[in-house]
Amino acid sequence: MEQGISDRRVLITGASKGLGKAAAVAFEQRGARLALVARSEDK
Repeated sequence: MEQGISDRRVLITGASKGLGKAAAVAFEQRGARLALVARSEDK
């Protein structure tokens, strides 16, 4: 049985670049609800 991530909550640290940003984009495309943390708000 495949469990989707639609409407799941995901916390991602380091979301402004690199792996954190890639993870944020991937989870968002799959319908997850995101909480993003980064050192720089403008990025």
